[in-house]
Amino acid sequence: MKAATAKKHEPARRNRIDQILRAARRLFLKKGYQQTTIRDICRASRLSNGTVYFYFKNKDAIYACIYEECFQFLIDMLEQSLSADVPPFAQIETGLKTYLQFFIEHREKWEMLDISYRRLSLAKELIQRFDQMMQKAYSFVHKAVQDYLEEKGLSGYYDSLELAMLLVTSIDGLLYNYKQGFFEDILKDTHLTLEGLVDRQISIFAMALRTNIPGD
Repeated sequence: MKAATAKKHEPARRNRIDQILRAARRLFLKKGYQQTTIRDICRASRLSNGTVYFYFKNKDAIYACIYEECFQFLIDMLEQSLSADVPPFAQIETGLKTYLQFFIEHREKWEMLDISYRRLSLAKELIQRFDQMMQKAYSFVHKAVQDYLEEKGLSGYYDSLELAMLLVTSIDGLLYNYKQGFFEDILKDTHLTLEGLVDRQISIFAMALRTNIPGD
């Protein structure tokens, strides 16, 4: 009986949670996490304080749910786009271009991930959970770089994790600067594109490894 009742009310429960998350996401992006209050979220979602607190313990819990959802979406995109059947360098290209696709096609999700969870007063277990998700996202490119170094006989010369982090953060920095509008006009007025810049960064990475072997 209880199971049947719960199933009957599940659509309404899911709708209220979605209402809260949509409202909170808009507010976090518009006002910032710190400036957004539970009262703001209640007002924007058109739900009472009691209803919001019924589903979420506090603002951190709402943020955690949104952040995890966005990060899992990115991880799912990476898992679906990468195949073990392709060469390591193609894996690197695919992983980074999938991240670019995430930025272009799912900008709101990317901007939610751009809110630095480590600068917020979140519970330790939340930070640890997000750290694990961050490491999982990095691991796709890390493994591809590691395999590429082994394929080229360079694994003894370079630290694969260091290179993967440098490569990912260089692309991430490009997207962040684009978001800030630092060179949006340049891209509009020239033949340059984000896709082309990412391609060039990847090719420079490969060329640098081939021509700059430590100790030679």
